Amino acid sequence: MSESRTLAISGMTCAACAARIEKGLNKMQGVKATVNLAMETAHVEYAPSTVTAAEIIKKIEQLGYRAELRSELKSDKDRRRQEIRRQQWILLFSVLLTLPLLWAMVGHFSFTSWIWVPDRFMDPWFQFALATPIQFLIGGRFYIGAFKALRNGGANMDVLVALGTSTAYFYSLYVTIGDKPSELYYETSAVLITLILLGKLFEHLAKGRSSEAIQSLMGLQAKTALVIRGGEEIRMPVENVVVGDMFLVKPGEKVPVDGIVVEGEAAVDESMLTGESLPVGKRTGDPVFGATLNKDGVLRVRATKVGKETALAQIIKVVEQAQGSKAPIQRVADVISGIFVPIVVCIAAVTFLAWYFLEPGDIAGALENAIAVLVIACPCALGLATPTSIMAGSGRAAELGILFKGGEHLENTYSVSTIVLDKTGTVTKGKPELTDIRVEGAFHETQLLSWVGAAEKNSEHPLAEAIVAGIRKKGISIPRAESFQAIPGYGIKAIVEGKGMLIGTRKLMEQHGVNVEHAYEEMNGLESEGKTAMLIAVDGKYAGLVAVADTVKETSRSAVARMKQLGLEVVMITGDNERTAKAIASQVGIDQVLAGVLPEGKASEVKKLQAAGKKVAMVGDGINDAPALATADIGMAIGTGTDVAMESADVTLMRGDLNSIPDAISMSRNTMVNIRQNLFWALAYNVIGIPIAAFGYLEPWLAGTAMALSSVSVVLNALRLQDAEKTVKDGDRGMNGRMQFVLVILLVGMSFFAGYGFGKQENAPKADQAATEEKKQDSHGHGNDKDGKASMATDAVWSTENARAGERTTVRIHIQDEKKEPVQNFEINHEKLLHLIVVSKDLSYFDHIHPEYKGSGEFEIATTFPAGGDYKLIADYVPAGGGKTTRTEWIKVEGASANNVPLKPDREHSKVVDGVQVTLENDHPQTGGEVELAFKLADANTQEPITDLEPYLGAVGHVVILSEDTEEYLHVHPVDEKAKGPEARFVTSFPGAGIYKIWAQFQRNGQLITVPFVVRVE
Repeated sequence: MSESRTLAISGMTCAACAARIEKGLNKMQGVKATVNLAMETAHVEYAPSTVTAAEIIKKIEQLGYRAELRSELKSDKDRRRQEIRRQQWILLFSVLLTLPLLWAMVGHFSFTSWIWVPDRFMDPWFQFALATPIQFLIGGRFYIGAFKALRNGGANMDVLVALGTSTAYFYSLYVTIGDKPSELYYETSAVLITLILLGKLFEHLAKGRSSEAIQSLMGLQAKTALVIRGGEEIRMPVENVVVGDMFLVKPGEKVPVDGIVVEGEAAVDESMLTGESLPVGKRTGDPVFGATLNKDGVLRVRATKVGKETALAQIIKVVEQAQGSKAPIQRVADVISGIFVPIVVCIAAVTFLAWYFLEPGDIAGALENAIAVLVIACPCALGLATPTSIMAGSGRAAELGILFKGGEHLENTYSVSTIVLDKTGTVTKGKPELTDIRVEGAFHETQLLSWVGAAEKNSEHPLAEAIVAGIRKKGISIPRAESFQAIPGYGIKAIVEGKGMLIGTRKLMEQHGVNVEHAYEEMNGLESEGKTAMLIAVDGKYAGLVAVADTVKETSRSAVARMKQLGLEVVMITGDNERTAKAIASQVGIDQVLAGVLPEGKASEVKKLQAAGKKVAMVGDGINDAPALATADIGMAIGTGTDVAMESADVTLMRGDLNSIPDAISMSRNTMVNIRQNLFWALAYNVIGIPIAAFGYLEPWLAGTAMALSSVSVVLNALRLQDAEKTVKDGDRGMNGRMQFVLVILLVGMSFFAGYGFGKQENAPKADQAATEEKKQDSHGHGNDKDGKASMATDAVWSTENARAGERTTVRIHIQDEKKEPVQNFEINHEKLLHLIVVSKDLSYFDHIHPEYKGSGEFEIATTFPAGGDYKLIADYVPAGGGKTTRTEWIKVEGASANNVPLKPDREHSKVVDGVQVTLENDHPQTGGEVELAFKLADANTQEPITDLEPYLGAVGHVVILSEDTEEYLHVHPVDEKAKGPEARFVTSFPGAGIYKIWAQFQRNGQLITVPFVVRVE
């Protein structure tokens, strides 16, 4: 005899911890354990004769973790709240100590060198004083965790963090003590620890949300009960109610425990258990369940189940087991997690050695890259990928009245292709009524029905109960049968008042030699109406027939339609004859029917479907369908709140509504898609992140940020399952969930690319000349695309509305491919999808605007032309998969035209615009090679150099150049896009000699400054 317990475990930091505990427990004799990192629990089955719970707890403690029996703890909600509060205080302390180190760090970056840093913050010993408590007091948990893991022959995330931060800290200490001329990395270790703590706090908050389903179920329980003892009404805690107690439930009160109504009538809201929104009428003899709500009336109830035996307790137990179990797909993550940390340590060592030999003498740089590798590697996301989705998915399913008994069943439901529905109680209401009576002339109706009632009274079949109820409703007394025999699948045989009674099918009559051929026509007519007709014989002679009909559930037809929308094959199975079965099936839209199947034959039919390669889900009432439920790939039991413990089913559908079936399938599919997203992201994160860090493109502190966000992103993605709709909508759950996941992915991706940029800037002095030249070449600009170098040929179709001077003119640009089809996707080029340059024919007017993308290749903008005449429109864009492309168009604007201004080279190349003096230094450019255009900016009044330029379209400035005839066009970007002044340099090549007009554009204090120059190119 085995027992099962759930243990709460503290101290786990990543998947390697969970794997180590699980491996250690499973090595114990008589123990089978499953450890869930997301729930921080271990579900243990053990043989009390071999091992005790105390010994299991001791084993966990020997492995370096803490464990307690779940039942001996405070509620999970209180425990989590205390842990979150503790983590918040530790994080606050860490942030306060880290901020001065971060402030000192900004002085090392060229793009933040203008920020003032107190001299004290740059003092190595001051940084040492701040970093030390972070490293050993706040970060001590990582050393302890690493020591315990290594002592037990394993390695976890703590090993990586301790190794990475210690390397940065002790190297900095070596530099400080030896007064070495090298960079300090105190801020690296401090920021890493702080970011990891922040990530763990977010992760803890998110995991708390994922367990809300259990918490909400527990919160449904009534706190007190009004019990009648000794003739007195006593209000007492619900824990004190015992089986057999009588209690009252007044309007607006919750039913405290499960029981049977003894007196009274009321409408009871059972939606919190079954998901059924309509209240259920209750009267004497009806069952009621704990946590349901009495809407009206007073009920006197006798307690039948209390404590852990109530329906609510059983539901909570099933959900906890499902959330704590492992899905088969998790094995992949378990295998990888077991070998992950040692591999990462090896990669970090190789990274250090490679950089040390590639950059001789740069130990600091080699250490920095090795630290980034250690810190960015994160087995946590991998370990959380599956259990968080299982938690959220099974919890949400429980809220919808769907109980998956384990993660493996949640996964297996995903692959179901065929649904087999039992008819009675599943497709139909399971409450048949007596509808038709036919009596042969030789018999009296009342006498015959009394004999039929006596025979059927001994049968437990629902049809027999309906016949007896119908006879009693007519006021006919029913005698006692002298003998009774049920013949499964055929009918019954009995002796009543000395008469031999046969009631059942044609085959039953044929077996006993009763001639009933003349009744076939009438019987067929009844069956074609969906009724079940049973023939009656008395002493071997045909005496008549009775017909019973079961009403189809109102939602069965819509539920079957939903199943078909999900691509499922729907089959109905029944013991009824084929004519009756097809009549019922046609009412709900089922095309495939298996009729005349005996109870013991249902499992065989399921096997036949499986042999045909189908994944079968059998849906029944969980009693006479038990063999078929057990045989199917997934057994689904239709329950009503009392059937949650049915052992034969893998999934319990607590609502009688068949819509629970597509809900369950949809929930399983959503969960499996979610798990695969998590696993893909967790694996991709490490596969992409580790090489980026190893090649030196990621700062350690950004690696820590990415690592923290990776775990949080997995948990947040799993939480999307909590918003799953009860009804399937066009095959998906809508954009909100997808957008949340995409935003998280983008957030982590941004940290990678930010790290790449920062690392590249910091390593700029080390970069080779070729890389510099490549970047320089890219900044030269782009022109008319005459050579067709773009990898994707496109064209622009232009249109204008109301092209009149002084009025709003609408300009539309349709971008098409070679087949005249709209180009759908464009790449962002300097913060915009399309840049539109507008110039007058004499180049006296200039505007740089950005039309709005309307979709399907169409851009639109409204602008105002100052005067009539000819204007040239120049569009710059980058089609997805193509290169920078320029397309132009001349338009005629109606209205009074301005006088043409002849284009003459400027004598002075220094101009003042909006209080800013801009000087073009190279005022005599030449053709035949690259030309540098350098612009110096100063305050026009004080002549102080301007160093606070703001980015305009992602760069310090933009330069547009047009030849006098407007045929030659250049759009040039700066060499150093992140410069802030006082100089902005642009490199380009003029296509030929002549007069050119140059417009230089900068931004300061939120104001755009456009400065025109006219030059002669020799």
